[in-house]
Amino acid sequence: MYRTLIFLAAFIILTGCRGSGTGSTAVSQRYTKFDSIIDPAKPIAFGEDNDVYVFCDAGNWNRMESFVRSTIEREMFIVYNERYFNLYPSDIKDFDRISKYKNLILMGDLAGGDAVSRHIISTLSAQHIERIRQSGGEMYITKNRWVRDQIVLYLVAENSDKLEQLVAVQSSNLFSILLKRLTERIAHHTYLTKTIAADFWQKYPFSLQIPENYRLYSNDQSGRFVSFLYRARQADRQIPDKFVSVYYQPMAADSVTSDWLLAKRAELAAQYYDGDVFDAHSIRRERFTIAGFEGWRIIGPWENRKHLAGGGFQSFAFWHEPGKCAYLIDNTVYFPAGEKLPILLELYMISATIQIRK
Repeated sequence: MYRTLIFLAAFIILTGCRGSGTGSTAVSQRYTKFDSIIDPAKPIAFGEDNDVYVFCDAGNWNRMESFVRSTIEREMFIVYNERYFNLYPSDIKDFDRISKYKNLILMGDLAGGDAVSRHIISTLSAQHIERIRQSGGEMYITKNRWVRDQIVLYLVAENSDKLEQLVAVQSSNLFSILLKRLTERIAHHTYLTKTIAADFWQKYPFSLQIPENYRLYSNDQSGRFVSFLYRARQADRQIPDKFVSVYYQPMAADSVTSDWLLAKRAELAAQYYDGDVFDAHSIRRERFTIAGFEGWRIIGPWENRKHLAGGGFQSFAFWHEPGKCAYLIDNTVYFPAGEKLPILLELYMISATIQIRK
């Protein structure tokens, strides 16, 4: 979706079957939902948002490394495979320094005499240790313990065998916790700016929290399509173009499927995206829930031969039963210089602010 029209905002999830609004006279405000994830009284956290530092005894780590890596270093194919997280096994001797970073995991067992296990035991209360002995293993979560934007995960078991079992049982949960924190900190950064004033949405049966550094890109009321764009003031390959577009249509019964989503997204691209196309064989399809609505997501690469451009996109579709209406929310990224996955996570979080009026 590499076009040169008007500039506006980032991501929007639209729901409802009415026309669109334009302009706003109300005062913009900040969206503060994600302010609470940080503790401003603590020192600034170090490190990248998606770097995870793991402390584990060499013996336990040799048994679990491949499983832990495959759990945390999951990949998503967009234009190429991109990791959600990068894992860094770390020496407990460096803990004082690394404890200032954003994402930490400590794994140990009560029977182990290794330095990592001894460190973990020294930080747990007697009640926690007794609970571990009774259950065989526990996972504990601490937020902002040493710095303002931090999550620390403790996986502690009675012995090394039970530690391995605990990690296996908690693997999906471990990834989900890290991903939730990652998307929340991305959203916190996104909403440091104010959002488009609330009265913009008065003519819509929904509202969204769109950062005001996005601009209206397309507003086809008769076609029930609206789109927002974030673009740097001057062309810069180091800064991504970010699009949020929404299409909606009346639908008496739920006919939203992955095939419907693929076909409708291709139709919209032909009409509004100035030559963007995608290969359906390169697209991942999956059931997906966004803002509490169950539906579908497709994700993968797009290209534009007219403009010799390309990038990544994801589209969500769901049916809103009370309003008898189907919605398609599209996120598109043009960013030749960098990874697309973090941008798509950002756009997803903006989209997930959708609220449908009753």
